[in-house]
Amino acid sequence: YEANNYLRGTARKQHFWDWFSGATLNSRWNTTTGGASIEMNDEADGGLKLYTTSTGTNSNFTMNFDNKRQYAHDGSVCIFTVNADVQQASTTNWFLQVGMGNTVGNTGHWLSAKSAQSYLRLQTSQSESATYSADTTVSNSPDWVTAKIENKSSSCDLSLNGTVAVTNSSGLQTSTGMQPVVYGNRGTSGSAGSNPLVCKLRYFEAYNT
Repeated sequence: YEANNYLRGTARKQHFWDWFSGATLNSRWNTTTGGASIEMNDEADGGLKLYTTSTGTNSNFTMNFDNKRQYAHDGSVCIFTVNADVQQASTTNWFLQVGMGNTVGNTGHWLSAKSAQSYLRLQTSQSESATYSADTTVSNSPDWVTAKIENKSSSCDLSLNGTVAVTNSSGLQTSTGMQPVVYGNRGTSGSAGSNPLVCKLRYFEAYNT
């Protein structure tokens, strides 16, 4: 309730969750697509499916809270169940970021999957030119994984399937306020041909600590 109805004095306790059920996407999400498509109730897996439909450079999709940043950069958590299919491309310019940020693709803390990357990563970023990544030991493959990102005052933890996978204390966001973010970009066509970049989501939760 508080995620959609602001209560005075409780901004740091707002709690959002989404199971991506039903025929339409929760109105809290703001989406943009450039050569991409969004589907609810994906027949194969259920939930939400985002995927590129164009082979053009920088075909992409994004989701955020339309810059409503009610979550603390130094005291918040997001939990999500995701399937990131970026392995079918050989170009290094395909990537997917899911987590919490101030600005999509620029400032924030994300689970990162990339086509030329062997393992899932925790990516922390103060800007596009000040980004730090820490590898987990979980393979970057199109399998379902449940991730938890915990934003603290001096570090950021990424847990995968219930176990802390990696901690990063470099490149932490300093901008006040975060929002849930999803950003997928198919940077170039190249040898990737017509293969889509795919992101599937079954659950997303965010709250302040």
